[in-house]
Formats: sequence, C-alpha cells, structure tokens
Amino acid sequence: MGIPMTLPKHPIARDRVFSFLFFLPNHGENTSVSYNASMNRRTLFFILLMGLGLVIALFQFLANEYYLYWMWWWADVVMHFLGGLFVAGGILWWLRYEVPIKIRALLPVFLTTFVLLLIVGVAWEVFEFVTDSYGALNYVRDAGMDIAMDIVGMLVAYLIFKKYAH
Repeated sequence: MGIPMTLPKHPIARDRVFSFLFFLPNHGENTSVSYNASMNRRTLFFILLMGLGLVIALFQFLANEYYLYWMWWWADVVMHFLGGLFVAGGILWWLRYEVPIKIRALLPVFLTTFVLLLIVGVAWEVFEFVTDSYGALNYVRDAGMDIAMDIVGMLVAYLIFKKYAH
C-alpha cells in the first residue's frame, strides 16, 4: 500500500512545497516559521551543479573510452566550455552561499571567479602537458583555445548566477 502522497492542507505550507520548485514567494504572510528562498535556490543550484558534474564525468569517460577527442575536434571545446561552466558555477556557489557576508562584501565576485577559474584551467593544462594526454601537436594553440572556452563557460555561469542567485 505504501505511504499516501498528499500535499499539506494548510495553504501556507502547500505554497512552501511548490515555492521550492518554482521560486514562488510566500506572499508576505506572517507565519511562525520563516520562509527562506535563498536556501531553496542554494539547494537547486547545488543539485544542478552536481548534475552537470555527472554529465561531464560521463562524457569524459565516453570520450576517452571511444577516442571521441581524436574523432571530433570540437569535443574538447565542448568539454572545456562545460568545465568552465562547472568550475565557475562551483566558485560562484561557494562565494554566494558559503563565504561569510563580511568577507564576501570585500571580494569582487567577477574578478575572484575569473582568477580562481584561471588557476584551475592552467593547472588542468599543465596536467595535460605533463601526462602528454593529447600529444604535443599544436599544444599552445590548443591550450589557448581550452582556456578561452573555460572563460566563456565562466561568463555564462556568471550571467546565470547574476540573474537567478540574488
């Protein structure tokens, strides 16, 4: 038989259930339990980031297993865009939801995200070079394109966070 799946009868509690999914405010009702929309966005962004991380991990496995990086020149470009989106999304999520407000007020968010993303991107390129992952043919040009796509992914993540994570 199982547990019956019903919504709460009280309209304010019911609105809270749906507001997590649709970012609906609680319409200013005075309740003893306060409503926290940023917590809902925090959770949703975290779930989306983890989903993106799983997609990247799956594609990375498939690309290495079936030599997709050597078959399709653009596979590396897509992966670096998604990697930039994922890393910058994680940095922005951390800055927005984990760094204390007093410290966050002192940090320029865009510049901090940009510098941290460059550190991760350059470290990844050094890793590729040291392990000779993809050969030395046109390495500098490939590394430049990879870093550029990391930055494009960061810009998209920044615009998404600027619009939705307030």
